[in-house]
Amino acid sequence: MKTKILFMLSFFVTLSAFSQNRMSLVDKENFKTIALSKDQAGIPIIKKWVVPIHYKVYSAKGAYSIVEIDSIFTQIKTLTNLDIERAKNDDEVNFSVFLGGKDDFGTQVPSVTAQSFSKYGGTYYKFNNKGEIYQAIDLITVASFTDQRDVRNALRRSIIKLFGFFNPLENTPTSIFYSQSNNVVNFDAYDSFLVRLLYGPRFTAGMNSAQVDEALNKM
Repeated sequence: MKTKILFMLSFFVTLSAFSQNRMSLVDKENFKTIALSKDQAGIPIIKKWVVPIHYKVYSAKGAYSIVEIDSIFTQIKTLTNLDIERAKNDDEVNFSVFLGGKDDFGTQVPSVTAQSFSKYGGTYYKFNNKGEIYQAIDLITVASFTDQRDVRNALRRSIIKLFGFFNPLENTPTSIFYSQSNNVVNFDAYDSFLVRLLYGPRFTAGMNSAQVDEALNKM
């Protein structure tokens, strides 16, 4: 509870600071980089969740504690205002987190996702013609990492990616959105701002690049 309170206080202080200043051109380009990704026709659009998220963690024996995963989803819930909770039954699961090798879970990891995974795992998602994400799969091959902090970094990076941030940043080495593994295990002030911005009222699923530019130019 104390950690959650500190996180919320930090976020609101950050939001206040950003709200008092216009976004810089670099900030706007960073947002466009991570928040625009191609639809079925190859057109860059905004993709985001609009439906409630019911997640479930599938863990191979001794793979990882789910306590931190619950914490990550709790923080994202605070930033996005989405309805996020752990699934009560398998039928309602639409966000699956698998901890272990693909072979550990049999048919639970669909074969169609194979091309999305490397030896470290990977992500897979589905979205409709409105740009609304409605299913996500995150696989972390825990045994492939040599350090527990790398696992924590990979988990946070891959989970937040599946909320609509499908492209990395090259100019923010301390960000969770940085293109390379960087040992980051928390959302910093800048990351929190970008997540909140995507899930704020200015941006809706399906917006194209020109529409995003129009919204950003007012900020």
